[in-house]
Amino acid sequence: MKYRQLGRTGLSVSEVGVGCEGFVGKSASEVRALVDAMEDLGINFMDFYSPDPALLENFGYAIAGRRDKFVLQQHLCAVWKNGQYLRTRNVEETKRGFEERLRLVRGCPVGLGGL
Repeated sequence: MKYRQLGRTGLSVSEVGVGCEGFVGKSASEVRALVDAMEDLGINFMDFYSPDPALLENFGYAIAGRRDKFVLQQHLCAVWKNGQYLRTRNVEETKRGFEERLRLVRGCPVGLGGL
């Protein structure tokens, strides 16, 4: 796998990335198998457009103990409300939605501080 520098972040990301579409509707064990295959192939960059709690919880389970091996991209202004994906420009909804995503993927409460 070839890797590139992600802007000025100091992060090295795989030239091939994975979107979360293939994780939707999968069980925790199926998501784990997909993440295992990604790691085996050297893919370390993932794009999460979806704030679906089930997807994020399964993904958090799949990367437990190896979170530092992956770079995750999340979409701001995408929230999970009333059981569905919604877009918002409300700053407070965006903050709460993003904090919830981080909590689900990491399995613990996280704050955004000065966002």
